[in-house]
Amino acid sequence: MTVYLGCYTDGANANGLKSISLDTASGRMSVAAEYPVPMAIYQAFSGDGKFLYSTTDKGIASFKIDRQSADGRLKAVDAVYLGHCPCHVAALPGRVAYAVYLEGFTGSVPVEDGRFGEAVRHQHSGSGPNLPRQNSAHCHQASLLPDGSGYVVCDLGLDELVEYPSGRRTKMQPPGAGPRHLIFHPDGRLVFLVSELGNLVSSLSWSAADGFRILDTLPTLPPGDTGRGPNGDLAAAVRFTPDMKHIAVSNRGENSIVVYGFDETTGKLSFKARSMLEGCWPRDFIFATPDIALAAMERSGTVLSLRYDAASGKFTKLSAVEGLYRPVSLLGLAR
Repeated sequence: MTVYLGCYTDGANANGLKSISLDTASGRMSVAAEYPVPMAIYQAFSGDGKFLYSTTDKGIASFKIDRQSADGRLKAVDAVYLGHCPCHVAALPGRVAYAVYLEGFTGSVPVEDGRFGEAVRHQHSGSGPNLPRQNSAHCHQASLLPDGSGYVVCDLGLDELVEYPSGRRTKMQPPGAGPRHLIFHPDGRLVFLVSELGNLVSSLSWSAADGFRILDTLPTLPPGDTGRGPNGDLAAAVRFTPDMKHIAVSNRGENSIVVYGFDETTGKLSFKARSMLEGCWPRDFIFATPDIALAAMERSGTVLSLRYDAASGKFTKLSAVEGLYRPVSLLGLAR
């Protein structure tokens, strides 16, 4: 299996986008190819699976995927200039949505066969109570709405979910929690949100008529943990488990993945298991197969392969790729 890995870059580490070959039997991994993409910190596939979109230091780049090659070889097609480095990209019907964290703006770009049109931009403004992290707007994720009508942006700095093109805004609670990433259940109604600064995971409901409504919230850290350890603790990614019956959240600082159950009717959350990971700062993780997950450990420069046991909700290490520079995003290529 091929997994694309996005990394930060600097003068000594110019190849921000890589492909990793994963042996799905043993969990062993190796770097198969590297691409000179600066600040390739998030990626997404086009709806038809033929193209990969990646952030760059100044915008978004598109690549054609050669599915006949062993490593899902990428060929550069086009790039769109946004002036700043997005932290997130997502595929929409005929467009790519993006979020720019540092400058607090979001938008979308028309795309056809990997070729970009003119970008649309929406600037956010304001601040939140959790300083200095909420000193201004910080758009952290843009995600397709379930009905295909547009996209929603998590603004960590404003504690808001903002829908486009309508512009409808929903304030998240508690103040200062910093909404980071969300995922939609296939039913189109349930939503799961991880809030970075508050180390919280929430279930919400969504409808085109009423927008978002919070149903339940649980901490991502153990009882009594304030999130103020020596590294600082910051919740990061949220994913569905392969059976779609649970969600999993990564915690940076504590260096863990926590699994929760949920009631599909009420959205009520329940803790299932906590697994401590080897290494530091799990920024992103994915399930590559029903029983293998990969985690990008940003500060230790490693990608871990982990055996996932659905019955217990626990993860155990299988293998690792080491010596990477700030690995932060993962995207698996289905064959």
